Amino acid sequence: MTLKILLGVFCLSGCLIFSRCRQYYFVNKSLDWGAALSYCRVNYTDLANFENATEMKQFNKTVSSAGYNSEVWIGAYLSLYWRHVSQINDDFWKWENQTKNEPFSVYYFCTKALVNSPYWYWSWYDINCSLEYPFICYNGTYQSPEFVFVNKSMDWFRALRYCRENFTDLVDSSLSVSDTQRLVSYGTEIWIGRIAHPQIFWVDGKDSSFRYWDESGKIFGISNAMCGVADMQRSGKWRLLPYYTQRPFVCYDNLPAPQPATTEAPKKEIVYRKVIKIRLKLEDSSVNLNDTAAKATLLKELQDRLKEKGVSGITVKWREQPDGAVFHKDRKVLTKKKTEL
Repeated sequence: MTLKILLGVFCLSGCLIFSRCRQYYFVNKSLDWGAALSYCRVNYTDLANFENATEMKQFNKTVSSAGYNSEVWIGAYLSLYWRHVSQINDDFWKWENQTKNEPFSVYYFCTKALVNSPYWYWSWYDINCSLEYPFICYNGTYQSPEFVFVNKSMDWFRALRYCRENFTDLVDSSLSVSDTQRLVSYGTEIWIGRIAHPQIFWVDGKDSSFRYWDESGKIFGISNAMCGVADMQRSGKWRLLPYYTQRPFVCYDNLPAPQPATTEAPKKEIVYRKVIKIRLKLEDSSVNLNDTAAKATLLKELQDRLKEKGVSGITVKWREQPDGAVFHKDRKVLTKKKTEL
């Protein structure tokens, strides 16, 4: 088993005074979401996020005062949790209905497969499950299936129900081209048995209860790499766009909260900052820890572990190196591996 050891650095900063107010800064420079995130972390605290309606109003005022009335990046991003058709049962629907990530409990991504020619291979697309396509069911066992093409267009859920009522199940995503060449022609689009439930995270790793999502039904499209925007034409309501879209953005800084008038000498804020190096071992060499989503997910896990240990009043941030990366391969380990080979 090959292990790759990487080196990362993150910062811990804790304050004895935790009362803060956020100052938002509109940056009228069109960047993709990842570049906007990096810009905010270099020049401010982070990409905009919100804990209450007051902060949202302050955010809207900042952007409106700049004369901008379209979409701006904020610090939200989408993560998809995939399930194969064999994992979908009554417990699945019960679990999904209990999700707190409204309004996303009523939205899913389902997988459409397209036959490409002249090489006859499948292309997968993750799209809205309410769209209608034909599909392939199978009879028999999973190990020895008999495939049946159903040339009726249905949404993904109706297709699943149809297969289970008339056959064994909807075909699994492990479907191979050789299994179905005789059933479908080039250019055919079909549903296959894979579904994802989206959940939203914030780049600071916090799970705020405040929600301001656009409920017009156009929250997200067909990409699983989606990040948050505030639509100023809809009072700053939140939606999702593909991460590569170019948009202006809003950063924020944490400022000391205004103190009431007093004759006493103001208390000084004491800030402790510490840089800690961490080593991570990866068994999957394809994982890129410098990917924006990967860094955000790992940062959230660190925050959660600190919270479990009862540690509060600190902020955890990655510290970028001069080359813009957080993680680097350990040269000593790489040299040792080459020697062993």
